[in-house]
Amino acid sequence: MPSYEAETAKFAGLNAQVLGISVDHIPCLKAWAESLGGISFPLLSDFSPQAAVAKKYGVKRKEGFSERAIFVLDKYGIIRYIDIHDIADRPKNKILFAELRKVIRLESELETVASKRKAKSGAKKARK
Repeated sequence: MPSYEAETAKFAGLNAQVLGISVDHIPCLKAWAESLGGISFPLLSDFSPQAAVAKKYGVKRKEGFSERAIFVLDKYGIIRYIDIHDIADRPKNKILFAELRKVIRLESELETVASKRKAKSGAKKARK
């Protein structure tokens, strides 16, 4: 998470929103953020035993904890990238930014296809 804080401008440049979600309760999240000197992105509590978000995304462990994971969702809420990693491993921001760029390209391609279909459909209606 601290490495994401250092890359805030890059995330903003890609129109990406970082969210930290933890099964820890809110006071723990606040203390952790303060110990780092503050965090500019939202930290959300998915407090155990429910851990509904972790369960929904398939990263809830039977002990009530969650796996360390990164999910990249597109603007439609579709998961486009998943990285589940060991707590000792630090994810590579370079890989994350490459995946974000892929999502942006895909969204652009989808919008192009959709607008071409819409224009084609409109042209057919105009001829009738």
